[in-house]
Amino acid sequence: MNAKTVDIGTVFEIPELTGKMFAAKEGGESVPSKIEGYIFRIDLLRKALLWMSGRVGRSIYLAGPAGSGKTSLGEQVAARLGWECITLSCNARTERADIVGYMGLKNGGTSFVDGPLTTAVREGRMIIFDEGDALPPSITIVLNRVLEGAPLYIPETGETIQPHPDFRIAFTGNTRGRGDDTGSFRARQVQDAAILDRFLFVEVDYPTPEEEKAILTKKFDESFPETIVDLLVRFGNETRAAHQAGELSAPLSTRGLVRIGEIIATGLFSQQPTDNAVKSDPLWAAIAFGFADGLGKEEAEGLKKVLDAVKAA
Repeated sequence: MNAKTVDIGTVFEIPELTGKMFAAKEGGESVPSKIEGYIFRIDLLRKALLWMSGRVGRSIYLAGPAGSGKTSLGEQVAARLGWECITLSCNARTERADIVGYMGLKNGGTSFVDGPLTTAVREGRMIIFDEGDALPPSITIVLNRVLEGAPLYIPETGETIQPHPDFRIAFTGNTRGRGDDTGSFRARQVQDAAILDRFLFVEVDYPTPEEEKAILTKKFDESFPETIVDLLVRFGNETRAAHQAGELSAPLSTRGLVRIGEIIATGLFSQQPTDNAVKSDPLWAAIAFGFADGLGKEEAEGLKKVLDAVKAA
């Protein structure tokens, strides 16, 4: 793949970084699609670009709450820089063969079929282990030396693969691989300390209210009321405060706010009832459909009171 140089400020739409150049590629079939209007947070982008440069290691761990934009950060950086990227969804049943590869039928014979990690190491791609903290430690230990740039050994064939200079690896997780004592992420595993020691760590928290407002504003056209955007952002932050205080089992994420905005934009709940049904609050109806109905009845009722307080403020 041919290399080129791009202006970071232009590519990532951050005026403060205009004039700063960064190496990029011409792209390929595995480059993620760009999300138009995606908002890059400058502090997170700077860390991601340092990782992409390879100057401080090839492995990064993006930790943070659900729906805060961990996976999309890696994918959208790759999209803007033309890097091919493989995203692997992880769980407790993910096996070594799912990551490294396996002996199977290929071209009419039996040979080793490269897994996503082997492909990334061999061809110089980014690989994202989405929810990597859900992997069993016996599986992540396979990555031990690869994380710091050592060759990948394939015991089935005896091949030793030297990592391509552009090979990059990212983990995303709701925990930092050290377990979860909140009870919110029960499928997460405590990872080996030797594995964790090989990562750069970045906290990807929810955006600030200003950033979240910009995200929603860019997502929807001018017909979407700014007052609704403001209400959603304030409501989302109230749910997070309630969650931290132990009053709510789950907070409303940025991803959830976008989902609710999409529901509102359809106009589904703004239509007048055609019978004698009691007219409901269209904003609450969208929040219930996109978030609150997934919680218990008592929590949903509490959220309705939170919304009413936000609207009255």
